[in-house]
Amino acid sequence: MSRRSGDFFGTLKNWLVPEGKEEPSSITNNDILRELFQCFDHSCNTESVGSSLLFNMHFLIILHPDVYEQRLPSLPVVVKEAVKLFYKKLQASRKHYEDLSPVSSHWQFKFGPATDFNGERIGKFDIRVIGMLTGLKTGAQTGDRKQTAKVTIKSKATNVFDKMDLNLDVLRHIHFAESGNFTVKFSNELSLGGGSFLKQARNMDSGFARIDYFLGDKNKGDTYVMKDTEIVIARKEPENQGYSNYLLLDSNYVSNPHARIRLNESTGKFQIASFSVHETRVNEVVIARSDAASPSWFDLEPKSQILLNGIVTLEFKQQP
Repeated sequence: MSRRSGDFFGTLKNWLVPEGKEEPSSITNNDILRELFQCFDHSCNTESVGSSLLFNMHFLIILHPDVYEQRLPSLPVVVKEAVKLFYKKLQASRKHYEDLSPVSSHWQFKFGPATDFNGERIGKFDIRVIGMLTGLKTGAQTGDRKQTAKVTIKSKATNVFDKMDLNLDVLRHIHFAESGNFTVKFSNELSLGGGSFLKQARNMDSGFARIDYFLGDKNKGDTYVMKDTEIVIARKEPENQGYSNYLLLDSNYVSNPHARIRLNESTGKFQIASFSVHETRVNEVVIARSDAASPSWFDLEPKSQILLNGIVTLEFKQQP
């Protein structure tokens, strides 16, 4: 997109990278901030309709794993600065519209590491920002139709943001950990106000839930703290060692994978899906097996007992 040097974006660019200074040789916080604003700015221009100012409020930001780890401590400040710029843009644009039409009560930012996305390699100098009016909708696939979402994303070939249908399968391998997940309450005054509304989803020491497990075949047990909104329960195998959101159980009575547990953010309830050919019981009720690519979810009570293959017992307890 071509832009005039004197417009809002031009002013922002000169502030982020002052004239006469070379751009840094590695990804900086300002680089991430710039990409977020460009995505938001484009959504204001393309999503608004008639006299209503409409804009993206949910963002996925994908970085190379090394860059993600390097930038992780400063992401809360990046998010705060991004929202401040969003409000400045809305204030400048408001005079052209009768109504401000936020589609959510919160801004949401999810950062994740990956080396490839949507068939494109993610290098150490790449930032992929995906903007949405509202968050991704979860649901099973129907037949051969793959689940997609209408998003704003920049084409690597043209370097221009555009609206496209995104196949959500390309997000499956990206681990959006809670340490990189932020929400900010939307302010009708278009200001962060006197205090910061920024918060991460959870105290990472206590986690979302505690799972005490006992391996009947090995006569031993341990405790797992669920610090991600979704985890996979699987047999302890070498290929599973690199995943931070896997509960690995050293038992031949556990399938690979055996089940998934997730926090359904729309309802606030935990759910479980079983993929094993062996029996999975929740509070003495057998739950049906489903395919890992199309899970069937069953609600978990805040305190639940899960029995895998009649041998491995998990005591699930939701943290307050």
